[in-house]
Amino acid sequence: MSESAMGVRERRKSETTRSLVVEARRLFSQHGLSGFTVEELCDAVGVSRRTFFNYFASKDDAVIGVAIRDTEDELDDAFVAGGNPEQDALSPTLFDDFVQLLVDRWNRSDVDTGGMRGVAESIKHEPRLLARMMELAMRDEAMDIALVERREGLQPGDLRAASTVHLVIAFARPSAMEFLSADNTDPLDEIFRRRIAAARVVLN
Repeated sequence: MSESAMGVRERRKSETTRSLVVEARRLFSQHGLSGFTVEELCDAVGVSRRTFFNYFASKDDAVIGVAIRDTEDELDDAFVAGGNPEQDALSPTLFDDFVQLLVDRWNRSDVDTGGMRGVAESIKHEPRLLARMMELAMRDEAMDIALVERREGLQPGDLRAASTVHLVIAFARPSAMEFLSADNTDPLDEIFRRRIAAARVVLN
């Protein structure tokens, strides 16, 4: 597939994903998690049930805003291409490249910040969503560890891959919380890199 065709496909996917998330959160805020169906969500957005399940594993995931991970993702492919699995040492840019990967994913998702803040507050009263968020976080963590292993040519279970992912996530989670706070005006990228810069000072 050409780069331009890939760009069109990704934009269309991003737009559909965003529309489903925004509408799912609107229905959730008005009716609660059990107050609407996937069919009602699809009708509101103008997509088929089959299309919905190409994007999300469940209605809960649409409310949370976590889509199915694409096994043919150009951001992941670019990250993997930046490594050199033939060398003995890890790529010198591994950590920074993984940080950039998370930032690029966030930017591509075109997050509805206001809606996400509302959901974050509502989730406190929906244990099912909170449990699902934790499950998805563990899934994505495992997939990213495997991605680092593939980029660096590491054997499954190599702690260097897990450490890379765990370290970056340790900065990503509080950065996202700060970004979503009601009084924040800074972009996520800036918040994220500010925390990492502070850690470098401590560790050096």
